[in-house]
Amino acid sequence: MTTSKTLFWIAALIVLLMCGVMALFWNKLPPQLPWFYSFPWGERQLVNKIWLIWIFLGMEIVLFLTRLLANWAGKEDTTVQNTIMIGVFLAVILMFASFSRIMIIFLNL
Repeated sequence: MTTSKTLFWIAALIVLLMCGVMALFWNKLPPQLPWFYSFPWGERQLVNKIWLIWIFLGMEIVLFLTRLLANWAGKEDTTVQNTIMIGVFLAVILMFASFSRIMIIFLNL
C-alpha cells in the first residue's frame, strides 16, 4: 500500500472514530457546542450539535475528493500524491484536535 493510500485510510478512520464518539456521548452533550474558536467568545462560537454530523460528513466527502485529485494529479509522481494527501491528513488532525477539546470540556475527561 502506498503512503497516500495509508494516509487516506488513517484519516477516514479518524473521522469515523469522531462520529462514533459523538454517537456514543450524544445524550450527554449540550444542544450547542463551541466550534468556531476564531470568533470572539460567546454565541458566535456555538453550533448545534447536529451540525457536527454534517461537518464530519463533509470532511469524509472532502477526503474522498482529495484522494481522487491526488490520483489524478500524481499519476506518475507519488510525491505529488503524498503532498496532497498530507495536506488533507493535517486538516483531519486539526479537526480531531478541535473535536477532542469539545469532548474534554463537556465530558469532564
